[in-house]
Amino acid sequence: MKLFHLAAMVILAAFSANVFAQPVAPGRLAKSIKITKITGTVNVMKDGMVIMTLRPGDAIPEITDNKVTFVIVDGTVEVEAGGKKISGATGSNFTVTSNEGQVNVSLGAGTPVSVKTESGFNVILTANSEVKLVNANGKVEISMEKGNAVVTNSSGGDTQTVKPGQTVVVPVNPLPPPAPVDPGLKPVDPLPEPLPIPDTGVNPIQELSPSTP
Repeated sequence: MKLFHLAAMVILAAFSANVFAQPVAPGRLAKSIKITKITGTVNVMKDGMVIMTLRPGDAIPEITDNKVTFVIVDGTVEVEAGGKKISGATGSNFTVTSNEGQVNVSLGAGTPVSVKTESGFNVILTANSEVKLVNANGKVEISMEKGNAVVTNSSGGDTQTVKPGQTVVVPVNPLPPPAPVDPGLKPVDPLPEPLPIPDTGVNPIQELSPSTP
């Protein structure tokens, strides 16, 4: 039994070494997937095995693998991959895959997951769904691989449902704010209507014809 236990620990350590590096040094960025916020208990998994359990206050390791699963036991977690921010809450079980210019997020059974693009557009994944986000030519192509998702703009409006086989294209960069109105410019008041001429009761002047001598 001791030998089996030791072997299991060696295997777990090998998996951890493949998925994680040392804790992120100040000023460094994760190569692929980065955990940016934790408010509860999160299990980080690879190939069906729990590699690490993270809680608030723990040192957040740098993830060197490009495909990792997050199971949120309680609280919330925020993950960044390819410029996208993926957020989940208690009960979420989602996998993030990050490649050159492409991020896939798949959600199993559990609470919805939010995927926010660089420009603030938000993709809400429901259970048993997967979305693919590809950056190309200054745009982000949001394609559903399976399941359904709801896409909103940065203000939470312009809601649309995306189904398997459908693609929504949004800008990479945030939209510029509307040009401010110059407070010094005032609208021109319309000309006043002419006042009516009062009736004085005087008969109008009649032109007389010259008399004949």
